[in-house]
Amino acid sequence: MLLSSGNTYARDRGVGHAEANVARAAAQQYEPTFLERCTLVTSVEPCCMCAGACYWAGIGTVVYGLSERRLAELTGDNPENVTLDLSCHQVFAAGRRHVAIRGPFPELEEEIVNDHKDFW
Repeated sequence: MLLSSGNTYARDRGVGHAEANVARAAAQQYEPTFLERCTLVTSVEPCCMCAGACYWAGIGTVVYGLSERRLAELTGDNPENVTLDLSCHQVFAAGRRHVAIRGPFPELEEEIVNDHKDFW
């Protein structure tokens, strides 16, 4: 593992999602030719902001367990997760550079949902 991050919502007022934090740090520390061979792994599908950060950083593959839509069902109207219904698949498909996507993984859903219950 090269980099890791948690959400920094309180400090960053909503833009400090873990995936965006990792993508930003990766872009600052590594060359694009290296990042295109790297994989970002996250429990929940990157939101459109985080998917954009991964795209612009040049990360080649994104792997996630739970869909953003399923997370939105869990969080409801929580002001710390005002989701946009825009899948990372749609974000990456709109780009000129290919980003491989693996996820969601239904066999991991129960475990990921349990981890998020106390967070929100």
